Parts: sequence; C-alpha cells; structure tokens
Amino acid sequence: MFGERDSRFFHLFETAATNVSNASQVLLAIATSPQERCPKTEELEKLEHCGDELTHDIISELHHAFITPIDREDIFLIAKETDNIIDSMEAAAHRFVMFNISETTPAAQRLAQLINESSKVLVSIMHELRKIKHIVVDNKLVVEINRLENEGDIVYREAVKELYSGAYDALTVVKWREIYDHLEGTLDALEDVANIVEGIAMKHT
Repeated sequence: MFGERDSRFFHLFETAATNVSNASQVLLAIATSPQERCPKTEELEKLEHCGDELTHDIISELHHAFITPIDREDIFLIAKETDNIIDSMEAAAHRFVMFNISETTPAAQRLAQLINESSKVLVSIMHELRKIKHIVVDNKLVVEINRLENEGDIVYREAVKELYSGAYDALTVVKWREIYDHLEGTLDALEDVANIVEGIAMKHT
C-alpha cells in the first residue's frame, strides 16, 4: 500500500493534469473565437501560474520524501514536462494577442481540438498511475495520445505547406507559422508526458 506522502504525489499529478485540461479548453476557445483572445489569454495565464505552483509543490514533496513510490527522476520529469505543456499553450495564446489575430483557420482550430482531446486523455493516464499494488497505465490511453499527436503532425505539415504556397503575404506566413509551431509543440509535450508515464508503468509490471 502507498503511504500518505505517496498518495500526495499522485494527487498532485492528477491535479496538474486537470489543470492542463482546463488550460486546453481555454486555448481551444481562443483558437475557435480569437475575438476573445485577450480575456481568454489572461485566464490561461492564471492557469499557467497554477501549474507553476503545482510543479513547485511536487518538487517540494520530492525534496522531503525519504522513499518515493516511483523513481525520483521520473517524478521530476513528470513535473517538469507537465509544466512545459501549459507553457507551450500560453506561448500559442500570446501569439494570438501579439499578432492581433481576429480570424482563425481550420488548422488552428483542429490543432487546438487535438490538444484538448489529448489533455483529457492525460487526466485518465494520471488517474491510472495511482493504482494500488501495481502501477498500471492502460496502454490504449498512451496509444490514443500518440494517435492524436500523429494526426496533429499531419495537420501541421499541411498547414505549413499551405502557408508557403505563395497565396499569403510574408507577414501572414510569419504570424501563422509561429502559432502552428507552438500548437504542434504542445501536442509533442503531451506525448512526452504520456511516454514518461508509460515507461514508469513498464518498470513496475
């Protein structure tokens, strides 16, 4: 059985994943209705600050724990890479504000939808991580995040190809290329966390 401090780690992982999922909903709202980009970006910033606090709490717990339920390095990686997800979301949101984006694109909407879907799966993955007696992660959940990331790669490549088709002015290309890069990077970050957790599960099977 895991002790109270062990449960604290898993609770923080789940809370951090839920925070990521909440942030993804805000990012989706920005990508879908960029007219609301300023207040929504402020909302996302608050969630990013919450993510920073959760990362700090996880690392603080790690420093005080004599024995940990999983490898210390893995706990640190989960905390660090989960924080990177929201950082990437915030960077994408800020591009909508910085570039004064008032009209969206199908690619931006789809990438944001994939991020939202992946974030929900991440919450389920973190819930699986806390199972008593055996640390088991449903491989189907990890495979699903991999699938969503792969779809994101296709959407990203097609969007960038379209940008460089010659149909857009240079400034438009620069603006949307940065936005697409950060959205695609967010999907990569989600997949990174899923892969870390899958590795943890493999160690404990």
